[in-house]
Amino acid sequence: MERLKSFLFYTLLLAFAFSFISITLFEFFLILAIPVGVFLIIKEKSKVGIFSIPLIGHLSVITLSSALFLKVKEQWVRLLEQDFFSLSYFATFGLDRERAIRLAEYAILLSLPLGLLVSAKVLYTYFSAGDFKAFWGGNFIIGNLLALPFFSTLYLFFFKSNSKFRFLYLLLGLLFLLVAFLPFQRSVILGFIAGIFLFAIGVYKVFGISKKVFLILALIFLGFAVTIPNSPKVKIWIKTLSRGDINSFSSSRVVIAKGACELVQKAWQEKDYTKFLIGWGYGPQKQYKNLPPGLQFINEYESFLPLTAFINGGILNLIFITWFYIAAVYLTYRVLKRKDSPLFGIKLTLTSAVWVNLIYHLFTLFWVPINAIFYILLALVEKMERN
Repeated sequence: MERLKSFLFYTLLLAFAFSFISITLFEFFLILAIPVGVFLIIKEKSKVGIFSIPLIGHLSVITLSSALFLKVKEQWVRLLEQDFFSLSYFATFGLDRERAIRLAEYAILLSLPLGLLVSAKVLYTYFSAGDFKAFWGGNFIIGNLLALPFFSTLYLFFFKSNSKFRFLYLLLGLLFLLVAFLPFQRSVILGFIAGIFLFAIGVYKVFGISKKVFLILALIFLGFAVTIPNSPKVKIWIKTLSRGDINSFSSSRVVIAKGACELVQKAWQEKDYTKFLIGWGYGPQKQYKNLPPGLQFINEYESFLPLTAFINGGILNLIFITWFYIAAVYLTYRVLKRKDSPLFGIKLTLTSAVWVNLIYHLFTLFWVPINAIFYILLALVEKMERN
């Protein structure tokens, strides 16, 4: 069993490392890790975490609704990806507590050079081609990838104060923040604000009112001060708001919401109450072929998360997603409450990074491939919370 646990440790670590530079290798190492982790849980009857029921419930409901109603076969690949790679959360519980702590420490240290590599790639494509490109994924992935590197620099600055490089860490953190803000995706920026606010609370609980708290807030101010004047998106948003065009400002989420309401109305009229319970099926990034005539303008059900969750998986899915967020708030509360824990700084760092991802999902679907890493981080925090 010790060899299997070591294998699980290294495959999860490699999956984390390659998540920054190659989605193929990232998923390859998860494919190796997940069966081993699940086997270890079953073999040793290990306890899993508070996200187990809402996560399994969410996956089960949208899989069932898609099996019944989904007519676009290409979407099944994305759905099965979500079902399998979400198991990274459970696989992490195959580690013992000591290996979980070591994995968290390695992830924090590795995230700095990996974040620097991603930042260099983004800045190169921006200044050479005027575009935002990391090694894989779109603009939203950039922010999610840089979440842990950013909070890792804060951890090393505030909780490793004897380091000779502590001010270099702060400058590196500012770089990560600026690059994450550069595409100016609102949901990502809101996620960083929430994560920074959480980290500031943690620093305040440990150090009290001090210059350190103000340094964190200064990072947000600098990030906005540098990116806002140079962002074409901000100028477009100002124009759309001045015209009162809320739909354009919301990236068509208002139109998508109206289309979803028409689906609900149609199902009510036809007494198709099953849809209310388990939804219309999962539809990431593809045109819905099962939409009624007249609603084909909806490319995907990607509105605000409560509506998105309801359309994809009905009332049951909405319950499980809400449960997931309540569990995240509860875990965050537990982390902040135990400020005297020797692992407080590490847990605070991982939790703050996770909230960047959670806030981002309030305005989109509840799945992107990078979620697998954030599920691992959540599981690591839970493992460290146990005595």
